[in-house]
Order: sequence, then structure tokens, then C-alpha cells
Amino acid sequence: MEPMTLGEIARAAGGVLSDLSLENQKIDSIVIDSRKAKSGSLYIPVIGETNDGHAFIDGAFKNGAVCTLTERDETRPHIRVTSTFAALKDIAEHYRSLFDIPVVALTGSVGKTTAKDMMAAVLGQKFNVHKTPGNFNNEFGLPQAVFGLTKDHTAAVFEMGMNNFGEISRLSKVVRPDICMILNIGVSHIGRLGSQDGILKAKSEIFDYMKPNGKAYLNGDDPYLKKLNTPALSPVLFGRGANNHARVTEVLGADITGSRFKAEYKGQTFDIEIPYPGAHLIPATLAAMAIGYDLGMTPEAIRAGVKAFTPSGERLDIIQTGKIIILNDVYNACPESIMAGLDVLNLAKGRKVAILGDVFELDEFAAEIHTKMGEDAAAKHPDLLVCVGPLSEYTFAGAKKTMDERAVYFETQGALIAALPDLVREGDAVLVKASHGMALEHTVAALKEKL
Repeated sequence: MEPMTLGEIARAAGGVLSDLSLENQKIDSIVIDSRKAKSGSLYIPVIGETNDGHAFIDGAFKNGAVCTLTERDETRPHIRVTSTFAALKDIAEHYRSLFDIPVVALTGSVGKTTAKDMMAAVLGQKFNVHKTPGNFNNEFGLPQAVFGLTKDHTAAVFEMGMNNFGEISRLSKVVRPDICMILNIGVSHIGRLGSQDGILKAKSEIFDYMKPNGKAYLNGDDPYLKKLNTPALSPVLFGRGANNHARVTEVLGADITGSRFKAEYKGQTFDIEIPYPGAHLIPATLAAMAIGYDLGMTPEAIRAGVKAFTPSGERLDIIQTGKIIILNDVYNACPESIMAGLDVLNLAKGRKVAILGDVFELDEFAAEIHTKMGEDAAAKHPDLLVCVGPLSEYTFAGAKKTMDERAVYFETQGALIAALPDLVREGDAVLVKASHGMALEHTVAALKEKL
């Protein structure tokens, strides 16, 4: 973070500084976790679902903080605000305004973080790219990601997630993107948003604060995103279909080591080699290709960037134990990403085993979607489908219609782990995927230990 004065921060936050003699005091980090405070820090005590940051102001000062924001009476150096949560975003919005660099904002129902990593890998061949760390893609995390910008950065890529209407609009206001990309519209959070049209509306909020001369990039193969292909938005479309501006023209090969294809954009041919398996990576790659080209990159630099791509941890991490291949994809899940994982599994050699757990945040749609997920999973023809978790009983029921004894069910992960020696054998390829809350990393660890 570049230094800012407390006076500047107070004005950005719409707050009142407790002591005007501190107006020119500089801070060089802003934290919302008191344990991360250090000399030169400003502490922002946000109020979350379980904790009120005001309870940790003492700790922040003990760790070296020079000032705190507060909604309450405070005797130590502070900036009084109406809402520390709103002030966090207001300060980040001001800080973002200090950087005149290309800023890419992206969202989607599935694959956002992978798309962010791909975008950063490609743009990194030309720019010094700052990207959202980890999953800092919500209203608490994204402002902290913005504070990571420094004068050395020449481009930024920010990922935006959401749970409800209005959230992405508020994130867009913080980031003020020059470039907006939507990867897809799935069913994640459908319980809160009511329908995929509702999800489309919420994701489209990314354009609310796009710069006036900004540019939109959309997956032209997505049936819902096609609704945004209007003259007013005039988006660049990417995808495999012939209707897209950036599109695949020839598939050269695909296996467990990756995908190879030729693509075209603006009359230019691109030879692309993705070093990780799965057709689901192609849309994000095409988007990065088009954005990179529009930002002045050469096809050769774009190709090099794609080859340098590495996904974040536990997102389709391929583990060779010497006896089996584990496709570890336990970071998160939705029906679309589970189908993509099964497609990757089908690229592997040997007997194919899919271990699928519950998908969360589907609310009243959970039973229906898990049942359909089981039917769709069966249609991918794994040799064995293992379902684990309370909701996955519906997945099992859907799969059982056509898979018979090739589908099995365990209510708990403990029961599954105990049965692994009877389910998995040497030479198998095993996909493990579920929502992160299922903690199926324990199943992955057991597979590595037992096989």
C-alpha cells in the first residue's frame, strides 16, 4: 500500500478525525484484523455476523496501530464514522482512484478464481499485475485487495463474488473497472436470488460503475449472458460458438495434461496450449486472450501467459500417488463445476471413480438440483459414482436410475473413508469434489495414505 494521511482518509470516509494535529500523520497499511496491525497501521473495526471489531481495538493499538476508525466513543486517536463497514469501502474507492492503470473486474457463477488466475497470468507477460489474493472477493475482502495496489503495479485484476442483489454493484463502485468480464450464469445462490434470471441481474451489476469508456466481455455461449448482447453494452463475446468474436477455430488435442487449440480474434490467429486439463478452462482463456490483445499484447506473449497459468490450490490439483491419480477439486462446487470435473475425469486413463459431496447454498432448490446432478453425473458414465453427505442422497437417487450398483452412498465422510480400500484400486483415476464446507480434503488425504 502507498502511504496516505489520516486527514485524507477521514475525508474519504466522511468521518471526523479526533485530533486535527494528526491530519498529516501517514499510515502505510489498513487492516480489519487487529492481529495484523503493525507500526503505521490504521485499524478498521468492522462488525460481522459473529464478531464486532470494536472489541479488538485494544489489541490493534498494542500491535502498533496509530489510529482506528470507530462508530463509538474512543479516547485514543480515531476517525469517527457512522458505519465502519461503509467507510472501509469508501476508503478503498478513494485509494483505487489514485491509480491510472487498466483495471479488470470479473465475475461468474463458477470458475471466477480460475479465470482471475488465467487473466493475471496472461496480462503478466506485459504488465506488473496486482490480483485479488485468495478469495478476497466480497465486501470485506475486496477493499483489502484494493489496498494491495502499489505504484509499481501497471494493471489489476479483481474478482467479484456475491450472495445477494446489490453486492456486486457496491464492489463495482469500489473498483471502478475499465474492463468487465462475466464468465457464466449458473445456479449458485439461486436460493437467495430466485432464478437464473435473478442471478443474471445480480451479476450484471458489475457494469454499474464501469468507466464511461469501459469495455464488456461476455461468454457468448452462455444462454443467459446472450441477453446482455445489446447495442448499448456492445460486448466482446468469447466462446466456442461461431457467433463469438474470440472463438476456438480448431481443437488440436485434449487429455489429462491439458488442452491445445487454435483461436481467432480480430482476424488474428492464436495457438493456445493450456497446461491443465478441462474444456471448462477454455472460456476463461479466450477472455484473457481477447482482453490481452485489446491491451496491446502480441499473440506470442498471450500464448506464453497461458502456458504460465497455475490455478489456485485445491482447484483441480492432479496428484499422482504412484498407484492412482487423484483429481483434487475440493475447494468449492456447484452443479456446473461438478460436470466439468467429470469431463476432466473422462480424459484420464484407467477406471474412473467420482466421489461427489454436497453442494451448499441451494436452499429450497437443493433436493431438485442434487437429483438432477445425479442424473447428469450418471450420463458422464463414471465406472463408480460415490455420493457422500446428507444432500448427496438425492444425487445418489438421481444416479441410481441408470447406474444400478455402480452408484453408492455414504451419509458421512467417516464411513466413506473407512470403505475406501473396497472402493478404489490401483490404476484408478479418482475425482473428489464438493462444496468446501464438506471438508473432503480429508478424503483426499486418506486416498493418498491408503493408496
